[in-house]
Amino acid sequence: MGLQNWFSKVLMSTWFREITVIDVENLPDDRGAIIVSWHPGGHFDNMLTRGLLPGNQVNFDGVINSEEELEKIASRVATGDNVVVFPEGESHDSPKSKQIQDSAARIALRANELSKSNKPVIIPVGIHYSRKNIFRERVALTVERPFEIKGSVEEISELISGEINRASLSKDDWKDRELIWKAGSIIRAERVRHNPEISEFKNYGDGVLAARRVRAAWEWMSINDEETCIALEKRTKTHMNNLDEFNLQPHHVDRRPQSVTNKGFAKSIFLFLFAWSFMLGFVTLSAVIGSIPPFLFVVLLDRTVGKKIDVLKRGSLKLYTAIVVYPIWWGISAWIFTWAIISSSSPLASFGEYSTIIQLLMDLPASLVFPLMVWWMPTAGKLQMKLYSRGKSSWRRMRLWVKWRDSSFDWDELSKIQKQLAADLVKIGDGLILPGDIDWKDPLPGKDDFTAVSVRNK
Repeated sequence: MGLQNWFSKVLMSTWFREITVIDVENLPDDRGAIIVSWHPGGHFDNMLTRGLLPGNQVNFDGVINSEEELEKIASRVATGDNVVVFPEGESHDSPKSKQIQDSAARIALRANELSKSNKPVIIPVGIHYSRKNIFRERVALTVERPFEIKGSVEEISELISGEINRASLSKDDWKDRELIWKAGSIIRAERVRHNPEISEFKNYGDGVLAARRVRAAWEWMSINDEETCIALEKRTKTHMNNLDEFNLQPHHVDRRPQSVTNKGFAKSIFLFLFAWSFMLGFVTLSAVIGSIPPFLFVVLLDRTVGKKIDVLKRGSLKLYTAIVVYPIWWGISAWIFTWAIISSSSPLASFGEYSTIIQLLMDLPASLVFPLMVWWMPTAGKLQMKLYSRGKSSWRRMRLWVKWRDSSFDWDELSKIQKQLAADLVKIGDGLILPGDIDWKDPLPGKDDFTAVSVRNK
């Protein structure tokens, strides 16, 4: 199980460019836990919870086929192990969690009965993907507060359902969910404008927590101040539609310099050229040879077989295919590179006098060059991804400077509208006690965040 967890962790760190685990300390180390989560990402969900959450985990496929199996799983939890359960029963692509099954509640009740000392607890986990089926995107896991096992199977299942809704930031429609994130990005841009140093700590996990605050405030307002909520929603949608028309984000508006000079534009061009210049040479050559052929194979398989299967299984197909294809190709390409380096008749030999790296490799015996090449092929790919990311970032900045210099666009008016909208959104947040505030108190188990929102005393 430890090897399996390690393997899952390595795979996920390769697939996602950023992984954040929030409040992992909520997982107890002195008792077992039934970890429950919604199931939006197929096999990704299993690998993330298996590879990133601490503690010994019981291998469970989500279906209890017999009382004997229930007894076995519950006994492990009762003695201090953890089990991850996706009570919805199947993966889905809905912005809202589905009706849950009673498997988690049954395991919890039986484990509680078998436990002789520290009673096990139920811990909800939220899994949040930026774009789950896209390579090198981001994901965050939120480990929520544990709650005790009390009541019947039906009562516990109801509590679990409510907790999963809260942990997953559940909404009825993807547009509503998107609106929450957009409002959060406007608020974030406004706070960074007043306090620039906070941008240095920005990650996807911060965005998830910000979305949780916005969602709680929005749900509370829809009940307690519906008129203001509707008006604010309309203004937010209008502003974001204007930004989308020009492919802009809220922070692009706030980061525009007071004076968009030719000097600044020239600097952005220089940074672009400087970043991409490092992608030339042996690193890029190795990355292209070691990565492009298996990548094309995975793409071909995805376009032929993947388009015929469920969208939720499509990312898993690409992932598992890559697991097999890439190591095989790295071994083949490492052997080809070894021959090309040590053979005097190879085309690469003539480049030895122009490359210090190639010259050093040519002086080594084949028995050492081959394992070095096996290590280098995936390493070159990772290094290339970092270089590419920097180059892409510099390219976006250069394009942004082009937009900033566009005199036909009324930047002043756009900035004015955003500042006013942001100020109103921040004012609402500052006037309420929301998740993440020092004086925030979590709602009762099974209840959503908005039920615990209150007006801050002035």
